[in-house]
Amino acid sequence: MRVLVVAENLSERLRAVSALKLHADAEVTEAESGEQARQALLREPDAYDVVVVDGDLQPRGGFAILYDLRQNATLNDLTPLPSLVLISRTQDAWLADWAGANDTMLKPVDPFQLSAKVKELLGQPAPPYGGSGGTAKQVAAALGETPDRD
Repeated sequence: MRVLVVAENLSERLRAVSALKLHADAEVTEAESGEQARQALLREPDAYDVVVVDGDLQPRGGFAILYDLRQNATLNDLTPLPSLVLISRTQDAWLADWAGANDTMLKPVDPFQLSAKVKELLGQPAPPYGGSGGTAKQVAAALGETPDRD
């Protein structure tokens, strides 16, 4: 899985990149701005499977950047990439819908939830952790083992 992460905030970008590398075994490319993302996608439109965009990009918001990327893909008869927008407020979900995002996630991102959402966007099964059971069960499930205790 190849993911383009677009976030100018270093801590948000590193949180998303490390989560995807560690928990989704993704090949991640980072873009610090919407312009870097646009250039990367124009250079190699088939280089990525999914894009994760921080909605708080400046000077143009991540929502506008995503809208432009999706419109450009449509105009060039390309299938728009599945996308996830990282939002600061639940009220911003409508902006993500307007931009054509497939999903949203509140910041700061939970690494397990982010990797699960990205995998879902690509039609892959969710990872075997989170939601139920203790930490030992989650780790054991990830390793394909049966835990001795909770």
